[in-house]
Amino acid sequence: MSNIVRGPFQSCFLGYKLDEEATNRGYMSEAVARVADIAFNDLRLHRIEANIMPRNKRSIQVVEKNGFIYEGVSKRYLRINGNWEDHAHYVLLNEGWE
Repeated sequence: MSNIVRGPFQSCFLGYKLDEEATNRGYMSEAVARVADIAFNDLRLHRIEANIMPRNKRSIQVVEKNGFIYEGVSKRYLRINGNWEDHAHYVLLNEGWE
């Protein structure tokens, strides 16, 4: 989690990376589920945002498996390796938080 914002927003960004040799074993899906639990139950956040390059199908599968909802594309969102890359914007809301 990064960029945790309090006040009326109560939100954070989610980022992750996994070594290629450890993929397709469910590690990242489990890690994202645990982070969401901490964000919502311990930190009492309302919203977790994940921004993913649309070609990163594995990462999209991870967030979708954890209930994140696609909200659209952020055009030229981040500069990566000298190129401005579009990112798919996914959000998980803490439905139990008032």
